[in-house]
Amino acid sequence: MSEHMHANAELIAAAEQLGLCDGYVVLAVDPQTGEVDAHGPYEGMGATLKADRLRRDFDDDGLTDVSVGVVRLHSSR
Repeated sequence: MSEHMHANAELIAAAEQLGLCDGYVVLAVDPQTGEVDAHGPYEGMGATLKADRLRRDFDDDGLTDVSVGVVRLHSSR
């Protein structure tokens, strides 16, 4: 296997590992207050759509400094 193909295989394996989770949570972090708000869990696309809605809502309310992100959820078993 060439070095390039080996690197691609490693990248694909790492990407597959990223998807191994129990869902996704959308976090909103307000740097002014330190408040963190979590929404979810969602499937991948649902989390993306929720994050987009939150971002637009915060922007519309003039809260452009609030960070919105999607993180993986790992349920305890």
